[in-house]
Amino acid sequence: MKAWVFLVVLLFGGCAFVKVPLTTPVQGVEERVIEGEGRAKLVMVDISGIISLGHVGFDQFSKDPPLIPRIKEELREAMADSDVVGLLVRIDSGGGSVTASDILYHELKRFGDKKNVPVVACVMDKALSGGYYAALAADAIVAHPTAVVGGVGVITFKFNIAGLLDKWGIDEETVKSGDLKDFWSPLRPGKPEEIALMQGITDRLHQRFMSLVEENRELKPGTLQQMARGGIFDAAGARGLKIIDEVGYLEDAIALLRQLAGVEKAKVVIYRRPGSYAENIYAATAPLTRELSLIERGAAELLVPSFRYQYLP
Repeated sequence: MKAWVFLVVLLFGGCAFVKVPLTTPVQGVEERVIEGEGRAKLVMVDISGIISLGHVGFDQFSKDPPLIPRIKEELREAMADSDVVGLLVRIDSGGGSVTASDILYHELKRFGDKKNVPVVACVMDKALSGGYYAALAADAIVAHPTAVVGGVGVITFKFNIAGLLDKWGIDEETVKSGDLKDFWSPLRPGKPEEIALMQGITDRLHQRFMSLVEENRELKPGTLQQMARGGIFDAAGARGLKIIDEVGYLEDAIALLRQLAGVEKAKVVIYRRPGSYAENIYAATAPLTRELSLIERGAAELLVPSFRYQYLP
């Protein structure tokens, strides 16, 4: 036994063990001034791509935080800065999950109310479904002349691959504790009671969306019913129906925010991680979350029912 102890000491006695991290720690954000002057600050945050609680698709390999945690971090920085007098929300999104969209709306609304500063949303290319849901948190919505908005509604789906399995000669066998344990299974057609249940949830989530539209927008008569069908509107049409407030460019949204904040001069600032590009108001926060195809979305949601405030053409 003593010989073994001596051998271990001899082999490892002079060795130093070093703990090497396998991942690079994510650095915190830092403030960047991208234009303007003065003490007052207008903070710009960016909502682009799919609205989700975590990374989706190839973004799962990204070192940057997902959308919701990033926005929360940026709003926390802005909340702690007494010089911040307004929030600009730049949006280019076709929506995403119901819960992520609702959290985004909640955080933006809470920021404006708690800090008592105006919030302006600027729609770049699109604010559809969950993208428009988030924009409802703003005191005013400005959309680029070529933007589209709307897409109010909820969607959920599954692929029924029973026929494909039959073609391949694959039989499915399931042992379950209750008749609804394999609820909404892609291995068979949906049962009437399953479809009814899914429709009920969809209708209630849709009503929640419509209630927020009615609460936050002073629409022209009949517009709410028109929006309930899920259609999209160009900027000019949306302005005429009061779905948005103004048609203009990003600099127009900044000017409006400055006016609502009651300041003549203000710096436009954004929060970025060290090493990221941030030289002007059009600089994206991070590479956009790629919009997934219907096939990819179906594959990702094949096993778990998912309700979406998302425009799915």
